[in-house]
Amino acid sequence: MEPEARIHSDARGRIAILTLSNPAKRNALNPGLLEQLAAELDRLARSPVQVIVLRGEGERVFSSGYDIGAIRGGAGEEASRHPLGRALEAIERFPFPIVAMIFGGAYGAACELVASCDLRFATSDARFAIPAGRLGVVYAAEGVARLARGASPALARELLYTARPIDAQRALALGLVQGLHSREALEAEVLALASEMAGLAPRTLSSAKRMLAALGRRSQFGDAELEEFARLRDEALSSSDFAEGQAAFAAKRAPRFTGR
Repeated sequence: MEPEARIHSDARGRIAILTLSNPAKRNALNPGLLEQLAAELDRLARSPVQVIVLRGEGERVFSSGYDIGAIRGGAGEEASRHPLGRALEAIERFPFPIVAMIFGGAYGAACELVASCDLRFATSDARFAIPAGRLGVVYAAEGVARLARGASPALARELLYTARPIDAQRALALGLVQGLHSREALEAEVLALASEMAGLAPRTLSSAKRMLAALGRRSQFGDAELEEFARLRDEALSSSDFAEGQAAFAAKRAPRFTGR
């Protein structure tokens, strides 16, 4: 009997590691797995966690993409309520950065999942592909937009027009990943970065994510957004964390932020 696809969640203080686990199908995405991912992200949004690392189980592949056997038709509101869309929206609304740790590569919908994360790091032998053209699938419009926003229009064009896999160096050049590491070093490097990020001021991280998300939707901020972000900045300058940051800088020590 095949093991059930599930999300493993491992909270370590202000860091949580979420693992896509579907080993029988190379960590393929299916409705149940995606629903679990969205639910866990929403739960962690109410916790002290301020950095999430998202990975696939093992070191063979991040995810082979959406389980072909689970693909169903749909249009309009039905398509917008698809579990993949809900999981991607949960990634985007999570108030703090999500870092993708990519062993081996990501395919199909997993590329979109990766592009939705705030930072992405992969093994130097990773590969990425969207084989929609080989399946006769018209890729979702919002998925194309996420690839273009999260990485680059050039990446979206190359993956969708050719259906060919690209290697890790090409993914780096096209903006899909921010860095490459050996298989032996990837986990340690990503967790070290996550630990460093977890020690930063929560207001800084959450406000930056909100601003970058707004810019991802349009080329410039609207008046209401500018007012909101000015308020966030004023609140930060009067916060206990800002006073702590100043004191730590003067004393040449690491700050101890509390989010207050």
